[in-house]
Amino acid sequence: MTAKMHVMHLRASNFVGGPERQILEHVRQSESETMHFSLCCFEENGCPTELETMAGSYGLDCACVTAAGPFDLGTIRQLTKIIREKGVSLLVTHGYKPNLLGRFATWIEGIPTVAVSRGWTYESRRVRFYEFLDRIFLRLADAVVAVSEGQRRKILTCGVRPDKVRVIHNAIDLAAYPGPAEKSVRDELGIPQEAILVATAGRLSPEKNHQGLVEAAQLVLEKMPDVYFVIFGEGFLRPELEKAVVNAGIRHRFFLAGFRSDVRSLLHEIDIFVLPSHTEGLPNVVLEAFACRKPVVATSVGGTPEVVRDGVNGFLAPQGDMRRIAQGLLDLAVDSSLRERMGRAGLMSVEEEFGFERQTNLYLQLYMNVGNR
Repeated sequence: MTAKMHVMHLRASNFVGGPERQILEHVRQSESETMHFSLCCFEENGCPTELETMAGSYGLDCACVTAAGPFDLGTIRQLTKIIREKGVSLLVTHGYKPNLLGRFATWIEGIPTVAVSRGWTYESRRVRFYEFLDRIFLRLADAVVAVSEGQRRKILTCGVRPDKVRVIHNAIDLAAYPGPAEKSVRDELGIPQEAILVATAGRLSPEKNHQGLVEAAQLVLEKMPDVYFVIFGEGFLRPELEKAVVNAGIRHRFFLAGFRSDVRSLLHEIDIFVLPSHTEGLPNVVLEAFACRKPVVATSVGGTPEVVRDGVNGFLAPQGDMRRIAQGLLDLAVDSSLRERMGRAGLMSVEEEFGFERQTNLYLQLYMNVGNR
């Protein structure tokens, strides 16, 4: 009997967000008679991460390594040992640290690598340097997965051969999507049930352009004073954003709610989702908004136009055009039937195009092609 192909996914993350949920669901759903899947996490200070804990709750095969930094040679030794002892046939890397360290380990062990590229944040000088190295190492992978056509175009500009790149969109499991939260976020923040609530979610970092959202909110509130805005997310820009909200005179209508692990449940309560980003791969959070039948107003960057169809399930605006973002929000805020129609269209697009069955089949084909070279 032929031995199973063992595919290990390598991810460095101390929490579970959109990319981590993608990995966990893919690993959970892809196990078959011919392939075994496992996950390898990076521990920090010897403490289990949220990703490791959730992998355990799913009953997944999960290993851990420790890393003092992105160039820790000890981590490479740990990885090679795990790969050898577990009989890993193929390593799938997610992000710059796994891409760098994982590639060295697979060279040593003589197995192929698939690198998954979701995009780059450019959020600091240090991160920009690491992402520069990531783009170099993408050229050295045996295959590269782009989560959108937009990201594929960026990858090709890095010098990656076109024949190495495959587009496999993010997916969402509607059957397992959580229902509304037990505690109302409107009650928590003091937002009236009948008021229009606009939300976004993501780390508070420059590429998400929350500063631009403050500007758009100010424009909306000049015409509709009873609209409320909330950002679910945390990050180093919080003090700057808090100041911007106060300076705009909208602090009673604009809330920074912090990181919420239950954000998917909270999206059931909102009326409109907004994504004013400067850059995106393929935003999981838009799929999540559509799962809750919410229309989306977003900037036309990265893979976002592959999910948000202008005038069908939401509105698109050019990058940085906060007046267009504000107008899209106003058009939806005043028309409940438009919100309902676009939200329904969003759910339909998720059902037809972004399911895990389709995603899994594309990944399995890729693993077989790379593993059998």
